[in-house]
Amino acid sequence: MEAEVTAGTFELVFSEKKLVGLDKLKGVGPKTVRVLKSRGILDQRDLLLFMPRKYKRCGHFLMAHEMMQHRVGHVEFYAPIVHVQRPSPGTRQPLRVDVDYEGQIIKLLWFGKLGGSKNFSREMRPGVWMHVTGAVNYDKSIPEMSHPEFSVLGDSAVRMPEDFYTVEPIYPSLEGIKSAMLRKAQLQALSELLPLLVDIVPQDLLNKHDMPGIGQALYTIHVLDKSQDVEVFIENLKRAKKRLKYEEFYTLQLKLAKDYAAARETARAPELTDRTRARKVLGNLPFSLTGDQSRAIKEIAANMSSNYPMRRLLQGDVGAGKTVVGLLAAAIAVDNGYQAALMAPTDILAKQHLARAEQFFGDLGIRLGFLGGSLGAVAKREVLAAVKAGEVDLLVGTHSLFQDDVEYANLGLVLIDEQHKFGVEQRQALLGKGTDPHLLAMTATPIPRSLAHAVFGDLDLTIIKEKPPGRQPIKTVLRTIARAPKAYDYICNRIKETGEQAYFVYPMVEASDMVPGRKNVIEAAKELSEGPFADLNVGVLHGRLDAATKESTMASFIAGEINVLCATTVIEVGVDVSNATMMVIESPEVFGLSQLHQLRGRVGRGDVASMCVLLAGQTITEDAEERLVSFQGTDDGFELAEVDLKIRGPGLFLGVRQAGAAEFRFGDLHKDAALLSKARTDARKKVLGAGADAASSVDEF
Repeated sequence: MEAEVTAGTFELVFSEKKLVGLDKLKGVGPKTVRVLKSRGILDQRDLLLFMPRKYKRCGHFLMAHEMMQHRVGHVEFYAPIVHVQRPSPGTRQPLRVDVDYEGQIIKLLWFGKLGGSKNFSREMRPGVWMHVTGAVNYDKSIPEMSHPEFSVLGDSAVRMPEDFYTVEPIYPSLEGIKSAMLRKAQLQALSELLPLLVDIVPQDLLNKHDMPGIGQALYTIHVLDKSQDVEVFIENLKRAKKRLKYEEFYTLQLKLAKDYAAARETARAPELTDRTRARKVLGNLPFSLTGDQSRAIKEIAANMSSNYPMRRLLQGDVGAGKTVVGLLAAAIAVDNGYQAALMAPTDILAKQHLARAEQFFGDLGIRLGFLGGSLGAVAKREVLAAVKAGEVDLLVGTHSLFQDDVEYANLGLVLIDEQHKFGVEQRQALLGKGTDPHLLAMTATPIPRSLAHAVFGDLDLTIIKEKPPGRQPIKTVLRTIARAPKAYDYICNRIKETGEQAYFVYPMVEASDMVPGRKNVIEAAKELSEGPFADLNVGVLHGRLDAATKESTMASFIAGEINVLCATTVIEVGVDVSNATMMVIESPEVFGLSQLHQLRGRVGRGDVASMCVLLAGQTITEDAEERLVSFQGTDDGFELAEVDLKIRGPGLFLGVRQAGAAEFRFGDLHKDAALLSKARTDARKKVLGAGADAASSVDEF
């Protein structure tokens, strides 16, 4: 039986409906129901998915020397009392009872009202045997048990039963609910529902990955039986947890694979086979493509020659040259009589792409257009008319490209730069402007493969890691803000000697945004221009400036008229000024690793050695210190992305909540990346066939 589930969630499927309200379970009253529902436990199914937070290993009736040797944390045994020390009246001393467990003295302690109650300790006297269960603390010279469970048995010696181990689950505490009552309700739900569970994952995949069925997995996790072989249980527990994670990944990937297949079955994309002008563009480039770039354009060209719509994500590390690949794809579309649209998140980046296209396409007759927020009403009407008439081959712009008033004559290729800055709906809105156009989504933000598969799983993935030859490594140094004057002096002298330029980056725009102790870009620029950089031209760039001011400021910096550009993260993506060789990031601890990597990527774009100085606050958190030390240690964006994902998790890593992004209940995209990859391969093979994950067949470009 195959069940439909919601991607990114974990749902249990049953062969028949037998769910009853929580209040129908024995011992569960209205107050308990309210508490459970407040914690998201709405029915019996949720009780099955209420997972232990840890397990305790219990030794029952072990030999005393074995208990001491293995320092077993939770024990059960019979032993006679050898000493009782009752607390003096009015003191906070505990009741102390020493028992002799096979020659090993163990101290039992009760504090507070229990310890001072005569009724509580009345039957405790030397020679009386006790049945004791509880946690053991081995830190003192004599092992201690505080407030153990016990019963007083009498004067007769008790023979020790056969020893055994158990592993018992410890669940998150629910205020107002006794653990014993919750456990009883949970066991009842397990007993009734486990036989009715239906496996979503096919049996052949369970066999392939050595995983139990869903019922057996839940049975093992909740530890319903006792095992003498604890090591076997621990191994089974690993397999059970793997089973839940795999199912969560598999159901998501199955949904994405079906979406991918549906697009291929119903769509009739343009077959773009002519590459004449694209080859001319390639021949006119003043540099040779790297191996990664060549492989990427071959894969893309092969995709575009098919009537199946290309759906590809191109990841290029900072400075790896993904824009060239995207523009070559645009040239292929134009070669075949179709329009291409290139969408970027900001006017600055869009205009930079336009300038690059003008440079690469030269006199090849590819007609370019721009549509963005900085465009006046008259100019916008002219561009819209030209696009509708088919007089624009490549339209470059921002969110304006998918607005209602934009009509394309023959849109064949959609290029989206910095894909993660846009939601799925925005992507679909632009694709809807044509008849099944091809899609190449691009990002210069390295995304771990596991996260890319989870969030952009309906896209094929191409990665460019190689940097163009001649690029100098960027020296990164971490200093406290107290060392700022020395850094300022060095940068000022270098600018005067070489004519190079520098960025200064701040997290805040103005004083009203400030966190105490952090600088803002407006005041910092004023201080620098009146202080250490009084002899230089200092400019300011941030998101609250109007479009014309931003454009003129950036143009002045590109022209070398501004020596030092003080900016916020508005320069984070795409800005390419080869003469800018120095960057200072103040308060770097407030940025994520991927954002720091993007900022650093604004320097080191020429053949001159560049540097990035991090001026951190005097006191920073451990997480921030881990980020900054990792950042200082490598300029590999993909390595940094893995560290960032580990520290911040997928939601914060992306910076925004992507529509369609999955949230996982059991799986961890960092720790379980290999399992996600297996689930993706299995799901795609099931939907698309045996060759689903084979590399695209590419010919010579």
